[in-house]
Amino acid sequence: METIWHITLDGTPAVPGDEGFVHASFTSQLAGTLAVHYAGARSIVLLRLDPTSLGERLVVEPSRDDALFPHIFGELVDSDILETRALESGPDGRFPLADLP
Repeated sequence: METIWHITLDGTPAVPGDEGFVHASFTSQLAGTLAVHYAGARSIVLLRLDPTSLGERLVVEPSRDDALFPHIFGELVDSDILETRALESGPDGRFPLADLP
């Protein structure tokens, strides 16, 4: 399975919203998710999630443009997070994503 990331502005994981889940993205989807939901942000914090720890709370299902996205049904806890990466946007407004697993 491709690496799963949760995007935050301050490193604090989101809680499930009205939809009942926390949004996440695969590495290959990060640029699109950032462009749609974080345009203009100067900095973000990426949380790399552990699919084993997430277990049955992790559901991959259709979302934006019917692409399959990872959704976490329930709150994220410390043991779900494998890595935290703070990123700053470049002069072009994009975040450096090339070295992400």
